[in-house]
Amino acid sequence: MNAEITSNLTNLFNVNIEVIKNTSIEKMFNELINENPKAFNVNLGVITNLFDNDEIKSFKKAKKNTDLISAFENAKKMKFDEKEIIAELKTDILNSIPELKSKIDSENKGFKNQIIFLEYDYEPYSYFCGFGKGNYPILKKPEYFEFNFREELYVGIGKVDYSKIWKELSLLNKILEDLDIYDQVCETKLYQSILNCIKFKTYLLLNMAFDEIGINAFDGIEIEKPLMIYGNEHDCESINIYAFE
Repeated sequence: MNAEITSNLTNLFNVNIEVIKNTSIEKMFNELINENPKAFNVNLGVITNLFDNDEIKSFKKAKKNTDLISAFENAKKMKFDEKEIIAELKTDILNSIPELKSKIDSENKGFKNQIIFLEYDYEPYSYFCGFGKGNYPILKKPEYFEFNFREELYVGIGKVDYSKIWKELSLLNKILEDLDIYDQVCETKLYQSILNCIKFKTYLLLNMAFDEIGINAFDGIEIEKPLMIYGNEHDCESINIYAFE
């Protein structure tokens, strides 16, 4: 199972890294400026260009902004101290597991834990959400799927810090927000590919962390094998990270 999970995550990372290699910030802004599609303006009740003149001017300035260009290039490099990050992820996971056990023991629900979501929201930190037995899939790409939400064991417990992996993206986001163009840029193919690379690299590093930790780390928690670990943004599609078979 884990060979398939690792292969899927690697393929997803590689598809997005190829997009990054074949485009640039200048090309991205030129597309925003030149293509500027028609869209319905709810406030005016008419069809207009998606971006107004002020936004187009902002794009023209932004593509010459050296801080922004540098931030994009640094985010695109995907360079990390993987050994250090994996060690820190392991520490976060191991420090979180007693919290999961304490939550289960305090409520004494009597369910076996077979699925864990590592869920993050606006900040680069994820939290554990655990549920009961089910027939859980290995996914080729992030998807919604049915899980045994009725057998809830814990939600929003523990903490795993992604900030070292997400550091360059966070710096890029701040510059885009300061320039007041984040909402427009975050929908572009280049930005989405950078974001996806960061997500899938995070999950690949977590995969290695869980592999080194081993199932014995969950001693004291009633487990149903395979224990499936998934990653997702809050209320968004999930993808496999690891499976304890």
